Amino acid sequence: ALGAEFMYQPPGFVIDLHPAPRRQYVITLQGQAEIVLGDGTVKRFGPGEILLAEDVTGRGHFTRIVGEEARVSVRISLPG
Repeated sequence: ALGAEFMYQPPGFVIDLHPAPRRQYVITLQGQAEIVLGDGTVKRFGPGEILLAEDVTGRGHFTRIVGEEARVSVRISLPG
């Protein structure tokens, strides 16, 4: 791993369509997020679930925090 950072996102927080900034694991520690892929596929991630973000080119994905609880996650940056 190249580094790690913790993220806090409040309920209802949305990140519009974007590619991942780098290859990274995103581990949800608290709360839930929906990731909407470019083809419309929706994936929900809750505590303990791990996402490998590799869509560093192209349209990317939407991220939205669902439920009443803030999402806390850790992003672990990977090489190349």
